[in-house]
Amino acid sequence: MNYKNIIIVGLVAFAIFALCFIAIDYVGRPDEEKGPEVELAVIADEKSNPELIDIARKQGWIGADDTQFTTVQAASVKSLGTAFQGCRLSQLDDLQHFVGLEEIHEGSFSHATNLKSITIPAAVTTIDYGALADLPALQQISVDTANTHYDSREGCNAIVCTWKGSLMIVAGCQSTVVPKGVKYIAPQAFAGCTGLSSLQLPEKMDEIGARAFAGCTALQAIDIPQGIRFVEDSTFMGCSALTTVSLPKSIERLRKDSFSGCNALTTIKCPRKYPPIIEKAFDSYKATVYVPKDMQNKYYADRFWKDFPRVEEMQ
Repeated sequence: MNYKNIIIVGLVAFAIFALCFIAIDYVGRPDEEKGPEVELAVIADEKSNPELIDIARKQGWIGADDTQFTTVQAASVKSLGTAFQGCRLSQLDDLQHFVGLEEIHEGSFSHATNLKSITIPAAVTTIDYGALADLPALQQISVDTANTHYDSREGCNAIVCTWKGSLMIVAGCQSTVVPKGVKYIAPQAFAGCTGLSSLQLPEKMDEIGARAFAGCTALQAIDIPQGIRFVEDSTFMGCSALTTVSLPKSIERLRKDSFSGCNALTTIKCPRKYPPIIEKAFDSYKATVYVPKDMQNKYYADRFWKDFPRVEEMQ
């Protein structure tokens, strides 16, 4: 065999080896991730919903010159980021078409002041605390019944999940009715809900998170359930219409700013025999504090409660 034939055979062998390597590499690669298969339909166009079209363009969900947003394009969106912050939309039931959506982050819809209703898709597995905060007009929240992580049981107008083996409200609105069995209210769950004037909480709970009701400027009274040991930082901060607070016997501490900005307070009921710690919890001391029988002097002597000039014993 001459040198020419040897070179040709070598090149052929090298080519076969290279092709085999490429084939093995291709077979070894994982399948490309595919979005959920959906039937093509138009969700919005420039005439029916120009606001959503504008958001879709800015987020790169559709092209800059596209005039329609389809179910196929919506299905490819996995995270909203801050896409709907400050938007002028009045309802987001169209969100149910985002069937590939997995995450809704804190502030995703904040300051969308016109938003009245929203539907959470089935594939969502993560909803951050504060995801639906600062939505003053929100009246209706629903979760797709196929979602295995969250629900809106009993038409509660809230997002509910299981946490530490018990039910927790992740986000609520002005029309929320707290379902039976709820033990936790998540941080910022109702924050900025200026239309919330009253809310009936279960008789016994474990925890209400920080800023859970901050900025609920229409809330007039709150009966904190038995089992709550701490009112967390800024829980009721800025509840400017709040006049009456009933604390449970289980309460141990009101943390910093938990009732700051609650300047309309006239009545605080505290059935605990030993005064709970309230350092920097209030910035107004005009309310009358009602305490157990024979405990008036103990509250007057307490270095924190003594700032309240009117302490009366319960009958």
